Amino acid sequence: MTSGKIVQFTEPGRFAAQTRYYLAARTLEDRVLSDEQVRRLPCPDAGAAPARLREWRWRSRSLRRLLHYLKRRFAAGGPAILDLGCGNGWMSLHLARLPGARVWAADVNLPEMEQGARIAEAAGLENIRFVFADILENNLPEAHFDCIVLAASVQYFPDLQTLLLSLKRILKPGGEIHIIDSPFYASEEKRQQAREATRQYYARLGVPEMAGFYHHHLWQDIKALGGQNRNSGPWPRLMQQLRRWSPFPWAVFRH
Repeated sequence: MTSGKIVQFTEPGRFAAQTRYYLAARTLEDRVLSDEQVRRLPCPDAGAAPARLREWRWRSRSLRRLLHYLKRRFAAGGPAILDLGCGNGWMSLHLARLPGARVWAADVNLPEMEQGARIAEAAGLENIRFVFADILENNLPEAHFDCIVLAASVQYFPDLQTLLLSLKRILKPGGEIHIIDSPFYASEEKRQQAREATRQYYARLGVPEMAGFYHHHLWQDIKALGGQNRNSGPWPRLMQQLRRWSPFPWAVFRH
């Protein structure tokens, strides 16, 4: 089923409430961007708040490192990539410029996806397919992707093990899953503190419902499921300590 430039694998009405709360929070945070602003990402407007500028500097460097890795990993070209939790598609636009890449940009936020599809069409990028899909329904093609990227999106999935089982089903043998720019917590105590901070944050923002859609994951669970941290070496740790790189792990799973 298609809606404009969006291929629908899932009924959008199921996510109408989540989308409404999410967009309300993003609006209050001044994160709903124009098409031109999305085109410029990961370079935000110069007038953005200092914390926002720092966040996008980190995400810019994460993107640069990811693209460099994928160019080497798929030097022969032609990788099929899933950008899961693509939002407005800003990262999908960059992934689509990898040599021979075929990108599926997936989310359950129809308004942001429509924006991303519009921008991709205006840019003449015919190798991006925007798909409205609940990945946990297992409705995407089996063994289809060489690489799955979750950038600042894993926190919107409640259970890591269930998520990874669904992702490995659609991953080709030898494929990889990359989780970047998302927090993980070192202990249950820290996770509980983060949950309370999230609850208080969305309450102050005026969208308390959003806390129910934001989940907090332990790094030990990533390790138990076979994930490795590409940010664990001396150089990445130094760059993180200097606050030049994102402070979060770069989790990689190989199938």
